Amino acid sequence: MIGAASAQTATPVPPAPVASAPSAAAPVAKAQKKLHKKPQKKVMSSIVVMVTNSRSVALSELDATPAGETLPKTIVSNLAPGQKISVSIATVKSCVFNLHGAYADGSNTDSTSVDLCKDKNVNLVE
Repeated sequence: MIGAASAQTATPVPPAPVASAPSAAAPVAKAQKKLHKKPQKKVMSSIVVMVTNSRSVALSELDATPAGETLPKTIVSNLAPGQKISVSIATVKSCVFNLHGAYADGSNTDSTSVDLCKDKNVNLVE
């Protein structure tokens, strides 16, 4: 069977008229754009401090706790006698830290209210 084929074509739809006043959807679109903004990165500053172990025994761990806070952060581990190392320490609110050192022989040392921005050298002595 051979017959005439006919294609159906849709009549073109005229474009919608452009309104001169802003549509009600415009504020919603702006609000959605604000919701999809990239989160702002928190700028953290840091300082570089030179830690020197001038003791005759190895430093097992040196912790720094921001003054007024309770969670220490280990900044140095296993530093041999006579050795030194530079470390970067994040400073959020202040440069004042409480330092706690633990040594291989079981001894400890504590320094409170150390301003690491003013004195960037920590020399651990007997």
